[in-house]
Amino acid sequence: MPARITVCYTNQPAVESFLYEESDYRIGRSKECELILEHPTVSRQHATVANLNRVWQLNDESSRNGTRVNGLAISTSTLEDDAIISIGKLDCLFESKSTQQIQAIQSHNNWRLSASKPGIKNITVNLKQNLLSQLQNLIMLTGTQRGGVFLGNTLQSLSVCITQGLSGKDFKLNNFEGSIGAISQCYSKGEPIIAMDITHHQLLSSRQSIELKKISALACIPLTYEGSIIGVIYTDSKMSGKVLTELDLEILTSISLQIETTVQAILLQQSIELLQSQLINSSSFDGNDYNLFKLCH
Repeated sequence: MPARITVCYTNQPAVESFLYEESDYRIGRSKECELILEHPTVSRQHATVANLNRVWQLNDESSRNGTRVNGLAISTSTLEDDAIISIGKLDCLFESKSTQQIQAIQSHNNWRLSASKPGIKNITVNLKQNLLSQLQNLIMLTGTQRGGVFLGNTLQSLSVCITQGLSGKDFKLNNFEGSIGAISQCYSKGEPIIAMDITHHQLLSSRQSIELKKISALACIPLTYEGSIIGVIYTDSKMSGKVLTELDLEILTSISLQIETTVQAILLQQSIELLQSQLINSSSFDGNDYNLFKLCH
């Protein structure tokens, strides 16, 4: 029977691979391996996995940091379904799958990717409604549980624009239900933050809020306007064992670009309204602050 192996990184998307019968797979950091694991605790050729007589068998190849199955060090082990394989300090989920199940997974993944692409089916003249639909689509297609769009030129000025499953009432960043650390990193780095099993994340695990909130996986994507960060998209899940894969990152990237375009359209629309107001009232109010404030309320 074929199998799926999911390599779970703490600070980057998980990597899914399918294993087929009558094949041997080398696991390690070397580019020559069939399953490449990019982590310093993984040896160049760390282990091998093969299907022998309809049974999957894992062998450690005298690796520096060892191989474990369900927490036990092994040199050779028969793999049962839902086994946790530890290659160095990377955990991998092993699952037996029928050919039909693999085909169904791949078909579903193709549908998820297709559904994340921009289209005109659900676009309305109400830009705020479009924003909510895009956020809901992001949560559904990534399998997370909640999320929001937050706007502000700085971390300190961050305000709620729109949320799904998160409270936006009386929003203050220090009372945020999600990961303040992830949003802070997103602002400082200006790039997407992907994290899973957050209690082991190098930069986020020290935050007591993560332990208290029991967040297991999250993503935070920056929003930009005219070259500057104006906010973030945040989504997370409390489901135990939840992973965000490379496909999920592709979906997040696709929908975040749509959300960014919608936000920019709203800001442009409000800039025009502001200009009209200035012409009528000779207002000297700061346009950028006004736009973000109005969009968030």
